[in-house]
Order: sequence, then C-alpha cells, then structure tokens
Amino acid sequence: MIAVAVAVLAGYLAGFLHGPAALWLLALAVCASRLRSARGKGRAAWLAVTAGLSLLLGLHLLPGFSNPAIIRDVLMSPGAQPYSQYVNFDKTLGGVLLLGGIGWRPLRPAEWAVALRRTVPLTLATVVVVMAGSLALGFVRYEPRWTQLFWVWAPINLLTTCVSEEAFFRQLLQTELGRFFRRWRSADAIAVGGSAILFGLAHAAGGWRYALLACLAGTGYAVVFQRTARLEMAILTHFTVNAVHFLLFTYPALA
Repeated sequence: MIAVAVAVLAGYLAGFLHGPAALWLLALAVCASRLRSARGKGRAAWLAVTAGLSLLLGLHLLPGFSNPAIIRDVLMSPGAQPYSQYVNFDKTLGGVLLLGGIGWRPLRPAEWAVALRRTVPLTLATVVVVMAGSLALGFVRYEPRWTQLFWVWAPINLLTTCVSEEAFFRQLLQTELGRFFRRWRSADAIAVGGSAILFGLAHAAGGWRYALLACLAGTGYAVVFQRTARLEMAILTHFTVNAVHFLLFTYPALA
C-alpha cells in the first residue's frame, strides 16, 4: 500500500490526479477490506458498494482523474480504426486497491510451474477461438507486423487492462458468484458464465461484435481462473490474447 500512496502523491504532483481522486481510492480500499471479513446481508452490501466503486473507476466515470494519452490516433495498418492508448490511473489504482483490500495472495515461485502446466493449453484454445471468431465476424484481418510501439503498449495493457479487469471480473465477481451459488451443482458453471457475460456487456460500447468477442474471451479467462484458482493465470491468458491481436491481426479493429 505504500507504493500505491506514493503513486497517488506522484499523480497529484504531476497533475494527473486532482480534487476527490484520493477519496474515491480510499473509499474503495476501505470497502474492499470490509468485504473480506463481512458475512450475510452485510457482505452483500459491502460487495455492492465495492463492485460499484470498482466499476465506476474502471469506466472513468468518477471525477478527479486526468488520464494522459501515450499513443494518440495512430493507424496501425491500412483500413484499421485509429488507435489511442491512455495511462488510466483510476482503473489501474482501483484494481490494485481492490486486490489489496480483499486479501489476494500472489503465487509463490514454487507454484508457478504447476499453474502454468494447467494454463497453457487453455490459453492456446482461448487465443484460437477468439481470433477465429474475430476473423469470422470481419472484425479484423490477419496482418502480422512488428512495431516498436509494442514496448509502450505491452506494460500499459498488462497493468491497466489485464490486471485491473481480471481483478474485478474474476477475483471479485467470479469468486463471489461461486460463493453465492456454492450449494448448487452448477455453481462453477454459473460463476464462469456469469463473469464472462458481464465481461462482454462491459465492452458493449464497442458494438455487438466486440461485446460478443469479449464474452468469448471472458469465458476463456474465467475457465482458466476456475481451473487454476489463480488470478495470475487469468491475467496471463488475457494478455496473451491481447498481444496476439496486437502483433498478428488488425489493431484495434477494421474501420
């Protein structure tokens, strides 16, 4: 949490955070920590507030954040939509605080080998299904290329997109759905399907094709999380899909 405090202070000094930004982040940290120990109706209330704050931060709907553009209106290939990339302080810090508040424990070094063996086949299947679907829907073309922008894009996409989204949709929502339906035989399927559908709906602003593809991708990430019980593996799968898309196909999509 010291690192987060330093990041928030630096954000204020640089002018990227202002006004009530710290209050929203503090509120999320407090609510997430209360959720960790809450039970019964109290847990439902803390879950609703925690999820609501996380979602509003992720959708950039709370005031106090001026997220800088690192890449602006770049055409990655002929016929592609212009692409811009922002460093989203609200979404990234919200994801980190959510994980810290609910008590997420990172993988130990000795656990990585087992987790990766379970993950790699599922990751490859997710990449194939999502990109085949993207081609079939006319969302992208196969356009392999290399660009130095990858070194800018990769760390921001990993931290701002993959970590934050998987923290919310998998570690929070999928876990809570599984907990709520734990007495049902289909609890795991409900948790996987529920988090995948919500992930797709969160991308609906990009159009029905984008939402459908996000739902397919979210299903893959959710299955990885369910099979491994490790957030790192869902993040790895999410980033792999995004990196394959960035390097081998039209990015972000055909115009």
